Formats: sequence, structure tokens, C-alpha cells
Amino acid sequence: MTSHSRHIGLFGATGIGVGAIVGGGILALAGTAFATTGPAAMLAFALNGVIALLTALSLAEMASKFPESGGTYTFAKKALSVEAAFAVGWVVWFASIVASVLYAIGFAHFAIIMVGDLWQAYDGDGAADWLHAGWFKTAAAIVTTLFLAFSLTRKSSGGGHWVNVAKVAVFALLILSGLVVVARQGTIQTTTSLTPFFTAGFGGLVQAMGYTFIALQGFDLIAAVGGEVRQPAKTIPRAMVLSLLTALAIYLPLLFVITTAGTPPGQTISELANANPEGIVATAAESYLGPTGYWFVIVAAVLSMFSALQANLFAASRIAQAMASDRALPPIMSVISAHRGTPVMAIVVTAALVSVITLVLPDVGAAGAASSLIFLVTFAISHLLTFLIRRRSRRHPPPFRTLWFPMIPVVGGLACMGLAIFQGIVVPAAGLITVGWLAIGGILFLSLFAQRARVMDVSSIAIDPELATLRGRTPLVLVPIANPNNAEAMISLADALVPAEIGRVLTQTIVVPPADWDSSTDPTPIQRSQA
Repeated sequence: MTSHSRHIGLFGATGIGVGAIVGGGILALAGTAFATTGPAAMLAFALNGVIALLTALSLAEMASKFPESGGTYTFAKKALSVEAAFAVGWVVWFASIVASVLYAIGFAHFAIIMVGDLWQAYDGDGAADWLHAGWFKTAAAIVTTLFLAFSLTRKSSGGGHWVNVAKVAVFALLILSGLVVVARQGTIQTTTSLTPFFTAGFGGLVQAMGYTFIALQGFDLIAAVGGEVRQPAKTIPRAMVLSLLTALAIYLPLLFVITTAGTPPGQTISELANANPEGIVATAAESYLGPTGYWFVIVAAVLSMFSALQANLFAASRIAQAMASDRALPPIMSVISAHRGTPVMAIVVTAALVSVITLVLPDVGAAGAASSLIFLVTFAISHLLTFLIRRRSRRHPPPFRTLWFPMIPVVGGLACMGLAIFQGIVVPAAGLITVGWLAIGGILFLSLFAQRARVMDVSSIAIDPELATLRGRTPLVLVPIANPNNAEAMISLADALVPAEIGRVLTQTIVVPPADWDSSTDPTPIQRSQA
């Protein structure tokens, strides 16, 4: 990757994370969290934030050592076999595609609500029936996806900065207005709204964590576009942490405001969430801000879904491009436009898959759960990869290294795997969809891509011998020496063949015994050789 093609700075990289994380998750899942564990939803999001931060640190360490596009797929191909790397890349690409489907449908849903309400306010009558028809929502989702895909083919930065600024500003207004209401109301009312804090005990807290961790997914997309980030060893870790802290700085105060200022007297947040889990944020905002609060939420939802769709399309196309560069997908998807500097075919194929899934997927919710499950499993794998790569790259350690190693990858990996197991138990269909997609990928890989991918992998190891060490290998060259006069030349040849710094040369002396020697009567030479 040339310095010219590294065009994303700290603001742009942070914007990718903020665009993917902030908004969509909390608007969709805050009601589920409140219904499951009550006001302790704030603690569930905070604990998930800690797990996400641990994961971001592990990903940032690997991204600093391998500043290439592809994210977890790229890291897997450095430390695992080509087959395992394909499996990781295949499911991560699918998870990003499904996330794009969910955000496309979410954008269409809230945009239709906005247009319908504006229509009614202007005309006095309800909006036309076709506006709320299922086919129109699907069409709006696909058109939006194709529009963003077209824009991504024409600019290599991903764009969307103004959308991020606008939605953060709207959330800030919601939070500040709510805090003013909380400050004016009595302490007793605030305390009452937070009691009981745990409505379902510790089990309910863990359940809420499992349901809502996906709301903080998106920081990993920064690593997925690492090949386009300037000064990646510094920029990527900072951008990941900044995007997560920005999300938590919005989510935690917003959850507090919803609980304390948005709950009507005589009603608990759990009851409010159970009655309307999808609209809890809009209902709460309308409670303390009136119609203005409702419109703030609708605008924030439209902007959040739009930016999250754009960020996931951008990152998913780079994962596909990285896999195609390794011949794990059709090579044409790795081609970069000479005029725009973008992987046009990777973007087109990704957008096409998003559109097809939007049309044909019978259970979007189960697919979303599968996406969440895949991200959790790959995050756990990322922690394992961080552990392996740190151990195996002592001669050339990553420029950015997490503190308290190996505690961070061990604790983060166990936490992610625990949440993944919970997700698989709660939504069995998620596991079935994941296994089905893996089966499709396995068939395609073995029948179409395996041979070329393995050849590319061998070539990569020849170019960069460190890959052998990262995969736990230490190449050995055995030098049999029968004539001591040739020993120096033979050892020099072996030293030239073995990879520098990581290979080993083992010499073996070959002795040809005399034809008349009998080892049973004269064992001295054998005893001397074994001494």
C-alpha cells in the first residue's frame, strides 16, 4: 500500500467507527435491555463497553503490525492456515453484509415514518397507503443501498462526515435537554425511577449484555480499512478507542435520561419498555420534550441508520477486496479503479448481495442474530490471534502493544465467547444460518478458489518468511555431510536456503564403515559416536 493511497486520517477513521456504532444499536435495543433488566441496562451497556474496549485494543495491536485492509481476515491469514483464514473472512464478510441489510431496512422504516408524519402534518390526512406498504420499504432500502454503493465507487474515503456530526449533535441535544429536566425535578422522583435497579437479578443483567453487545459493534470496521489509513500504527488504535468512547459518552447518559426523565409518574422503565420496546427512546423523549423530542429521535434514527449502512458497505467491500487479492474470491473483485482509487467490483458485488438478501431473506431478525453471533466469535478469535502473534513475533513486535498482556486478550476472549454461546442458545436459528453460510463458503472455496489461494499463500510465505514463524513454524534444513572437505560449502548453501532469523540448520555426519568391519566384535566406533 503506497503512501498516496493512505488517505484516511484520524478524523476519517474515527468517523467510520462512529458512523457504524452510534445510534442504530441503542435505538433498536434499548427497549430490549430495559425490558430484560430494568435500569440496570445502563450497567449492561457499560460492561459491554469494557469488553468492546478490550477487543478494540487487541484488534488495534494486530492492525498496527499488519496495516492492511481486511480486518480479522487479514490477521487470521497471518497466523492461521489459508483454509481457516478463508472461513474467518467469509463469515465476517457475511456478517457485515447482513448488518448492512438491517441498517438499510431500518433507514427505510424511519424515513417512511418521517415522511408519513410530515405528510399528515401538511395535508391533515394520513399518508397514502402505498407509503406504508411492505414492498415500498423494501424498495426504499434497496435504492438507498445502491445509491450509497454508487457514491462509494466514486470516492475512496467513505464520506458521511456531515451525517456523523449531525446525528451526534441531535443526540447531544436529547441528552442535555433530559439532564436539565432531571436537574429540575425532585431527587425523590429521580431515585424512584431508578428503583429497583435490578429487576431480574444478575441473570437479567447477563441476558441484557448478550442482547445488546452488538450495539457497540463497528469499531472493528476501522481495522477492515487499515490499508487506507495514514500512520496506521498510531491512527488505528486512537480511532478505535475514540469511536468507542464517543458511543459510550452518548449511550450511558441517554439511557440515564430515558430512565429518569422519560418515564411517566407511576410507571417504571421496565413497564414502558415491555409495552413498546422498539419505540422506547422516542416515547421517553416525547415524554420530557414533547413533539420536539419525538422528532429529535426520528431524525437521529434516520441519520444513524444511513451512516451505519454506509460504514458497513465500505468495510465489507474492503474485506472482499482483501480476500480477492489472496485469490480466495474472484480476482476481479481485487481490482482498484485507476481513476477513483476504489475497488469497484468488490463494492458492486457487496451491494448486490445486500440487495438480494433484503429481497429474499424470510427472517431478518434471525439473520441479525447470526450477524451478532459471528461478530462475537470472530472477536474471540481476534483475542486468540493477538495472543499468538505477540508470542510469535518477539523479533519484530507490533508497534502498538496492549498493556497487561496476556490478561487483556484472555479476559476479552473469554467474555466474547461467553456472550457468543449465550447468543447461540437464545437464538438457535443464528447458529444454523452461520453453519449454512460456512457450508456454502466451504463448497465454493474447495471447488473454485482453494488451489489458487494456496499458491498465493506459499508465495506470500516465500516473500515474507516471518509468516512461517507467525504460524508456529520453524523451517529446518538438514545437511548430511559425508566429506568433511565439503562441509563449509554445504552449510553455506543451507544457510542461504533457510529463512533468515527463523530457520534452523541441522548438520548430520555420514560415516561409511569399512567393508571388513564387524560391529559385534569391535563396538568402539559406535560407542565413540554416541558419547
